[in-house]
Amino acid sequence: MTLGRSGRERPGLQHAQVRCGGGLLSDPRGCLVDHLGWLPVAGADGPREVSLREALVYAHTFTGLLPDMPTMLPVLLRQVLVPVVLDALGDVDADVWAQMMATAAFTTEQRAAIDRYLDEHVGRFNVLDSAAPFGQAAGLEHPGGKVHPVSVLMPHVATGNNTPLWDSRLVSDPVPLSLGAATRWMLHAQCWDTAAIKTAAVDDPQVKAGKTTGNRTGPLGKLGVVTLLGRSLFETIVLNLPQGRRQAGDRPHWDRPPMGPSWRTRPPEGILDLFTWQERRIRLVTEESQGDDVVQVRWVVLSAGDRIDGPQADDPHTCWTIKADKTRGSIRYPRRHMPGLTGWQGLDALLTIDRDSAGYETSALIMQTAAATLMGDLPTDYPLRAATCGLVYGTQDSIVSDVLSDEVPLPVGALRSDLAVRSSVTLVCEQAQALARAVDHLAANLLRAVGGEPPARGKGQQPGTKLLHTLDPLVRRFLTGCQRNPSDDELDKAHKAFEALAERAARAAAEELLHRLPGTAFTGRTVTRKDRGKTVTTTYQQASAERFFNSAVRKALTHLYPQTAPSEETAA
Repeated sequence: MTLGRSGRERPGLQHAQVRCGGGLLSDPRGCLVDHLGWLPVAGADGPREVSLREALVYAHTFTGLLPDMPTMLPVLLRQVLVPVVLDALGDVDADVWAQMMATAAFTTEQRAAIDRYLDEHVGRFNVLDSAAPFGQAAGLEHPGGKVHPVSVLMPHVATGNNTPLWDSRLVSDPVPLSLGAATRWMLHAQCWDTAAIKTAAVDDPQVKAGKTTGNRTGPLGKLGVVTLLGRSLFETIVLNLPQGRRQAGDRPHWDRPPMGPSWRTRPPEGILDLFTWQERRIRLVTEESQGDDVVQVRWVVLSAGDRIDGPQADDPHTCWTIKADKTRGSIRYPRRHMPGLTGWQGLDALLTIDRDSAGYETSALIMQTAAATLMGDLPTDYPLRAATCGLVYGTQDSIVSDVLSDEVPLPVGALRSDLAVRSSVTLVCEQAQALARAVDHLAANLLRAVGGEPPARGKGQQPGTKLLHTLDPLVRRFLTGCQRNPSDDELDKAHKAFEALAERAARAAAEELLHRLPGTAFTGRTVTRKDRGKTVTTTYQQASAERFFNSAVRKALTHLYPQTAPSEETAA
């Protein structure tokens, strides 16, 4: 064992060189390509961790990735799997994309190209390499020899001022991670790390007073990430392959000069550069467990990394909000996920293939999937799914407050404006939310009838939220049924069945509110207020509250009540 600058023991790593692929490895235990099982996958024989080569060559045999937490899924795709495939096979156009989805596996030629690529770059995929360790800055040190517990890479584990969960483990005694797990969390930090102050690094010329300020969150922290999922790991990789010609000079970080402690602000040079962006400078402090030859990680050095110059306007893994500006025209903002909302509550944005008056635009990956569906390259009964995830940061983005994630069926037919399933899917999601609003309005009017005032919007527990939880499995069942490409008649019957169950749930929620009412709600109360200089008198009673609720329900459920007149609530 040897000592690092921090004074902690580190493995000497005195292993003979071993040939792997097309290169020599000083320590094969850190080889991500062949020797180290580190990518968690679901296979026919259950969950397992496989090497990078096995994950790609046999991707069609795995049902998908099994990430440590939902935010890890886009990390493994963006940081490793998709860039390797894209760089090894070259530009992917619509025809190549369609061929890959049709074969549902890499062809012999494609597997050979991936093998050659991994052999050529195997030396840069070694986590334990002394000169260019994968994803790290070799020799990275804090001026005072300070190291962080490995939990600093993990947003769900308490460390320092980031305490999302109660944790009895002391910071001075972190739980060691296997080398494969530490590598995954290192990549996760590159994508999602918190902002604010980072510790200094030796030989970093931009350090001030032993620290760097103005650090931003990882690139994915600014987005509402949407990842497309297929029937296998192979199809998931293809669904997340951006189509188009690559920009000149676009390369992943393992095809660039090894990183040092110095960082810079610059624009991404292309999709490979963006996907493998190094937002932090990190070094894993490795050690060997007692009595065996297993490498583990208990400590890390983490400092500032490269910063993206300007907005991430071309990221294909997020939807967008379009706003008009008098001087700059239309401006696109990443559409982040909102706490408390399910994935299907944002389905209108996912299905907005073209900019419209709604002010949304879906992700580039969903757009190219929609184009493939329109061209007949993807069948309308394909079981596509959308996985949404995001982090909620607090206190100037320096801590993690919440983790958001969901997975919803995304009917391929809904990506086509010429099919009835699109409008039906959108309507079902709108109806569920309309019923929740109707229950909330009923609760507010009943509270006013007994002399109270409803809480401010967004404050307190709303009864409509409880109803949405009841309706959630009904909406998901409807979306799953729409994936089978139903006929118009089948779609109409399914929609009526959904409305019948949704109405029953909404009226049960209303009955629960009415059951708790005191007798004073029947007579109600009269409130007088000023509105635009006029005196307005309003009487709140149980009867009027129920009437408005019934009107809102009939207006929302258009299949059960097709002849419903305009809502009295709206008229009032």
